[in-house]
Order: sequence, then structure tokens, then C-alpha cells
Amino acid sequence: MKAICRVAKIKGNGSITGKSEHNYRQGHVPNADKERQHLNKEYVLNYENLGKAIQARIEHAGIQKVRQDAVKGMEFILTASPELFKRDPNGQVVGDYRNSDWVKANLEFMKQHYGRNLVAFTLHQDEKTPHIHAIVVPITADNRLCAKELFTPRTLRQLQTDYAEAMKPFKLERGIENSRAKHVEMKHIYGLQQQERKAIEQELAPIQQAHQPLQIQSPGILDLLNLERWKQEQEAKINAEYSRRLAEVQKAAQKAQNAAIANATAKEQGKALQKRLSTSEGLKQANYEKGQKTQQQLKNATMILDRVAILLDEKRLSPQWSQEHAGRVRSRVLPQLEKDITESLEGIRDPVEALRRLESKGYQIDISKNEEQFFVKDPKTEVRLDFIEGRIDGRLIADLVNESIDQTLKKDQEQAQKAKLQEEQKLEENPKRSRSLGLGR
Repeated sequence: MKAICRVAKIKGNGSITGKSEHNYRQGHVPNADKERQHLNKEYVLNYENLGKAIQARIEHAGIQKVRQDAVKGMEFILTASPELFKRDPNGQVVGDYRNSDWVKANLEFMKQHYGRNLVAFTLHQDEKTPHIHAIVVPITADNRLCAKELFTPRTLRQLQTDYAEAMKPFKLERGIENSRAKHVEMKHIYGLQQQERKAIEQELAPIQQAHQPLQIQSPGILDLLNLERWKQEQEAKINAEYSRRLAEVQKAAQKAQNAAIANATAKEQGKALQKRLSTSEGLKQANYEKGQKTQQQLKNATMILDRVAILLDEKRLSPQWSQEHAGRVRSRVLPQLEKDITESLEGIRDPVEALRRLESKGYQIDISKNEEQFFVKDPKTEVRLDFIEGRIDGRLIADLVNESIDQTLKKDQEQAQKAKLQEEQKLEENPKRSRSLGLGR
């Protein structure tokens, strides 16, 4: 993880006003969450805005004349690699850093290096990653306003080394010295984000959602006879799900990287986005930990299968144990299966209608090769019931099917007969009504 310290010049009153409005949220700030603005904090500023604070420091140094193009301030942005900050599954930073050791160390570093020239030190926690804006007025020891003397290439390199040393307690290190990587101005990043935000959010949405843990089905009675096939099926299921999730991650990372590279100087920014995506706490929570748990479940299941295979091979697993276990499974599953079959028979006019209802409830219909036997099967346990010769409460299911069909057809006939009688009554009433009105003479 890297310690990040960026320095930029502040020229002119317009630039100072813009910085003040941004740092103290006096205007619109892209990507700032208003609901988290109460977590921002100023530690040094004693004036209404940055302009007054900078002017007061210049006057206190006895500087009376300032060139119009003079650099009146240097803005430091102090932060760290995104993975330093703990996040929830949605990528939002967890916790409040206002009284943290990290903020205290940054404040102490700036005071030691710049003393009274430090006029503002602002913590922001309402954006994606916590960071600090520190404003330094570049006044020399002999009270001259001279940024080019205080901030030279040599002193800026030394600043990076000193800052990284101060951040060592937080396991942060210095970036590569003399690297050609350039920092992209925030206003350019905001412009990129406004253009690409919706596209990137759509790509990131699938992996930011918490995935359901992968489930391993327990082996059924028939699976115990072919353990290797069951194991291969479970491995294939897990591998397919991992491949799908990995494709989501790679697609989102490529989208984020391409969007950043589209900015003229943002190639390094694209690498940072890809690294952030691959190491984010939310992704770990949603995929890595659940994947580890699933692998452990598979390992445990494989160990059980290995033991069962050995016991079966050496005939140390008694048929009585298998029968007793199968009996317990059936006693647990059959009551619900029988209830669902009974409900599926209500109001049917054809056996196929009942079978379709059972399929809609998640059951499977197994048909024998000669198409003379139909079995309703619970896919989770392999428990099944013959739809023709099976019995419910001592009665053949085939008899229950025929009885239900007969009852439905009988009701249909009764309703048809009733409708016919009602129609005949209407026809008989019509002539009587006509005569009562004196019609038809």
C-alpha cells in the first residue's frame, strides 16, 4: 500500500475561492455524499475562508507587496491506497477517521514541516476514499513569499521520502522514486466520471451485489452407488459458477480501465482502478470468502464420500445401515410428497394436468423406458413415488386419479344440466309474461 502526497500550486484569488468552496462544500462537488458531510472536519483554519486565512498569514509576515501572478498557496492532498481503509460489501468506507491515529500523524507531519505556514487542514470522508486537503502559504524563513524556492524538484522528492517515513506505522510505503507517472487533475477525473459513471456502474453492479453462497447438494441414495459421478457433477457446478463470476470481474475491470485510459493522461489511473477493483473489501466479502467456504464444504463432502467408498468396497458398511438411513429420509420426505400429489389431483380432467402441477412445484417426473410407469421424484433426495401403483393412505394413486377425474366430470355434467334447466325455465316464462302484458293476441 502506498502513502500518497500530492502538491499543487494555488494562484490568484479565483483559484483560492474555488479551493475554499470545494474544501468546505460551499458549492456542488461531484461524488460527494451529502449524508456523510458531517464526517468532514477542519483542524487548523481560524477564518471564514481560505482567502482570508492566506491573506492574514502574508500580512503577519510583514509582506506588503504581492505580485499578481504570485503563488499564494500550495495545496497538499494526503491519502493512501484505497485498500488501507476498511469497507463494507458495497465499497463504502466503514468507520470514522476524525480522531484516528492516521489523521493525527498527518497533522503532526504538516505542523513539523511547515509550522505557521500551515493555514488549513481539512479531512474529507464524504467521497470514495478518505483524504486530507492541507493549505500551506510558501513563506521563507526571512519572510518572503517564494514558492519556487521552497518547493523545488529536490525538496519535493525529499518530501515524498519524509512523508512515507511518517506513514510507516500504517504499513504504507513510498512510491517509485523518479517515476514518470503523472497525477491527473481532479477536475479532469470528475469530467471523466460524469461521462462514464452510468456505464461503469452498470458494469460494476453484478459484482457489488452480494452473491449467494454456492450450495453443494447432499448425495442421494442412488449417488452412493456412483460416488465418482456425483463428485464430478458438483465440481462441474462449482467451476461453472466460478468462471461466470470471474468473467463479471474481468469485464468490469476492463470497463473501468478503458474509461480511465480514455482520459489523455490517465493510464496510471486505469491501473489503480483495476487494482482497487480486484482488492476491494466488497469483492472479497462477496466472492473470495464465500468461495473459500464452498471449497471447504466440497472438501468435507469429498472426505465423507471417500470414507463411504472404502466402507462399501470392504463391505464394512452394512446393508442394514443403508436401509435405516434411507428409511429416515423417506419418512421425512414422503409426507410432503403425498400431500402435494393429493393437492395436484383436485379438479383435474386429465392425469397429465396433475403431473404438470407437480412439475411446477419443483418435482421431477421419471418415465420408464416402456412408458408404462410414471414416478414423481423429489430431486434433492431422489425419493420418488409411483404415480400409478403407489399408495397414499392405503389407496392406489391410480384410483385417486380416476376418482378425482370422475368427480370433476360429474360436476361439469351437473353444472351443464343446471344451466340447461335454467335456460328452459326462461323460455317457459317468456310466453307467460307476454300473455300477462296482453301481447301475442
